[in-house]
Amino acid sequence: MMLRTLKRLLCQGRKLEPDCFLRGGPRAWQSTATAQDAPVAPETPRAIFRTNESDPANHTEEHAGRFYSIPFPELKVIFPHGLPARFQLQVKTFNEACFMVRKPSLELLSYLKHTNFAHPAIRYVIYGERGTGKTMTLCHAIHYCAKQDWLILHIPDAHRWVKNCRELLPSSYNKERFDQPLEASTWLKNFAITNERFLKEIKTQQKYTWSQRESTEEGSPLISVVEQGLNRVKNASDVVGVVLKELKQQSPRGSFKLLVAVDGVNSLWGKTTLKKADRSAVSMEELTLIHNLRKMVTNDWTRGAIVMTLSRTGAVFQPRGAYLPSELLGKEGFETLDPFVPIKAHDYTDLEFESCYQYYLERRWLQHEKASTDDGQLELRFLSGSNPGEFERVSAFL
Repeated sequence: MMLRTLKRLLCQGRKLEPDCFLRGGPRAWQSTATAQDAPVAPETPRAIFRTNESDPANHTEEHAGRFYSIPFPELKVIFPHGLPARFQLQVKTFNEACFMVRKPSLELLSYLKHTNFAHPAIRYVIYGERGTGKTMTLCHAIHYCAKQDWLILHIPDAHRWVKNCRELLPSSYNKERFDQPLEASTWLKNFAITNERFLKEIKTQQKYTWSQRESTEEGSPLISVVEQGLNRVKNASDVVGVVLKELKQQSPRGSFKLLVAVDGVNSLWGKTTLKKADRSAVSMEELTLIHNLRKMVTNDWTRGAIVMTLSRTGAVFQPRGAYLPSELLGKEGFETLDPFVPIKAHDYTDLEFESCYQYYLERRWLQHEKASTDDGQLELRFLSGSNPGEFERVSAFL
């Protein structure tokens, strides 16, 4: 109904009906020939929605609103985890992985390019309403740092560490804490895929004893510590703590640049949904993984940067409409991260919406017969409110 209404309002000028020759009289063919011979106004060119520049280091305002592709081998190494589930579905459907260059990403990249590695790591917090592309902005920054040969410490979906844990065990190192061996081993596996070269080069600064029979000697490659967590899943949570401690201590020495990227950092403060054996609630301070991750988002180390996002998904017991840092982080979290540089993710601009729309048409994601019309585009813009997430969901049904 909406499409027909818009069509009646927008359509202008004379149109030839199928039976116009019957109704137009003997001179109808002359008027038709004249109309055909008249100069036709040039068609408005479609938005250029792709760029061949695949290196984020070269992205500028000229590339804003355009898609760039990431080769699959590169995608598997840099993003063994962390990409949104619906984006992964698009990658499988389109048989290509494309990121849009957006202004929040360009702002963040400009900061990272001018990082002073002699100063403490600067914290950047990406925030915004639901579906505005916070995680994709973070992934764009991760891609940039990976191409610039940074060591990537990526924590995707931090809320998974405080909600619906698959297994919770008393810590063997500190009886007042709880380990999450399955979550820790999964993270270690993906972390090793992205940073295998660095883990082979970095050496441990001390000896680590795992049991009466197993230990890692001082000066061993850090990859051997990671393998300990993968082979002995019970030790995985402690291994994560050792890896984070070694990276934090060795980063200032200058052998590598470190990016700490946390998606949903507000999950590190507040409440958990986990229960002890006596059905009492587990506090954040009692989780080994959270205890160690909190240390990494403090800026008491150099030669790196800390990029974080805020997520409603990880905001347990928070109001539905909350999205500001002060709302999602709470008093404790805000004071811990302060000072930080806020970066707001927003809905699509007109250019970004047009580019995404044309991209979906090219990949045949929009199958409805009227989706490619001007009326269809107007309705899609109206239904989605130009929100990236909503536009993707609405388009999935067409």
